Amino acid sequence: MTLFGLRGLRTAPRRNRVLWTAWACWAMSTTLGAPAVRRAVDALLGIAGVTNLLVHLVGLTTTACVVEFVREMTGQARGRVSRLIVAVLAVASFALTAAFVMMPRPDGDTDPLTYGEGSPAGYLYWAVLTGDLVIGLAADARLCWVYGKQAAPGPVRTSLWLMRVALLLGTAYLTHRFVCLSASQFGWRSLRPAAAGGTTQVLMALALALFALSVIWPSLAGYRQKRAAARQADRIAPLWRLLQAATPEVVLPLPEELRRNNPRLRLYRYVIEIRDSVLALEGHLGEAHPGAAEDRLRAGRIAGDQLAPAVEAVLLRYALAAELEGRERPPGGRAEPGEEQLDLDAEIRWFERVAAAIELPAVVAAARELGAPGALVSSAPGGGGGEGEHRISGAGPS
Repeated sequence: MTLFGLRGLRTAPRRNRVLWTAWACWAMSTTLGAPAVRRAVDALLGIAGVTNLLVHLVGLTTTACVVEFVREMTGQARGRVSRLIVAVLAVASFALTAAFVMMPRPDGDTDPLTYGEGSPAGYLYWAVLTGDLVIGLAADARLCWVYGKQAAPGPVRTSLWLMRVALLLGTAYLTHRFVCLSASQFGWRSLRPAAAGGTTQVLMALALALFALSVIWPSLAGYRQKRAAARQADRIAPLWRLLQAATPEVVLPLPEELRRNNPRLRLYRYVIEIRDSVLALEGHLGEAHPGAAEDRLRAGRIAGDQLAPAVEAVLLRYALAAELEGRERPPGGRAEPGEEQLDLDAEIRWFERVAAAIELPAVVAAARELGAPGALVSSAPGGGGGEGEHRISGAGPS
């Protein structure tokens, strides 16, 4: 993940760069914590157990980056590093290093937490480490709590709530670990080491899993929205392709990269261009055409929820054929729709229903009958399905 994030890092938003730094620090501490690496670094520097100190110093830096990342997400940072965060990180790092110098130092294969039991300097070392981490995580959890309540429902709000839970679990993990250390330091026998160790591992695993989920949640939500937009665009594409055959002038160029990688933009373009095509073709429709189309569809046993989009599909097929054949437009045209308009999502759903009906055999037959030479439009104006009821560019049934 750290290497993948290097792509475009220089031009990425500050929030992404801070998050990448946190992941890089975490990857570094994980790498340094490997036994073989610890032994190699200790031998190289000639100081027993110094790799453990490096791991913990990097852990403090990771916590500072997480705090800064949360400040960026909640709008507190405003592009500047918090001086308080830098000061706390510097003081904690100095205190940790001083305690490390005074405490018994194990070699790289020994757990310094166990090795330092009974040593005041060792206890101070772990008090500084866990205290700094707890303060940082608790501050992050508070920010996520405050701004999570203010955020609008959506991926960012969900991400903040997930991060809050993860940070609270991380705080509980560190607090539990420090309590176990204090119990060992002061001889408390109420905590069983095996049970305490298992609880510590569960808390750490849950905290890391939820934090990772909170970070990738907006990306997952964005991917889901892109997939939904792509499916909607694919469903109305047959209608768009049919109409552009008669009105190619309404189709504007769209770069292939945008068409492939931005399905939401492609969907918007389909909607706009279908609207323009409908406006260009409506001049071929008279007031009686909707009623005549409805009569023919009812005769073909189209009824219920299928009827309204099927009527519109018949009218579009008829107008499309009339435009391609160069027929004369009737005077008057069909009546304008009422004031009620659909919102974009409702209009997309209406287009999907019309597109699903455009190739129905009954629709194709009814459009052919309306366009036959000498065909009589049987419905009087205002009869049948209503004059403006089926106009898809904003006034179709939902």
